Amino acid sequence: MASSSSSSSYGVSQKYHVFLSFRVIVFSKGYVTSRWCREELTKITECKKARDLMVVPVFYHVNPSEVRNQIGTFGEAFVNHEEKQSSEKVMRWRHALNETTNLSGFDSSNIR
Repeated sequence: MASSSSSSSYGVSQKYHVFLSFRVIVFSKGYVTSRWCREELTKITECKKARDLMVVPVFYHVNPSEVRNQIGTFGEAFVNHEEKQSSEKVMRWRHALNETTNLSGFDSSNIR
């Protein structure tokens, strides 16, 4: 009986306040070398603005300041992108990265 009453409470009209996505941004050493990741990051930041969504970045085995300041492997990758891609596209990627890394997130070195 309890299961039938609880299952009826999950109606279609219910609104959810949290949506977990495995596309939640997980920055790793090779993140910006992936074109798909860079484009996805840009799309996520656009959706965040348009829908007032909350985005929580995860820094996986990478220093958040390296990502935020685009130095180290992130800086090297962008130098490479600037040689091969249009400056407008690279600026969009850099801007999306800046916006996202300024959000509160999780640093894997601080979490077990």
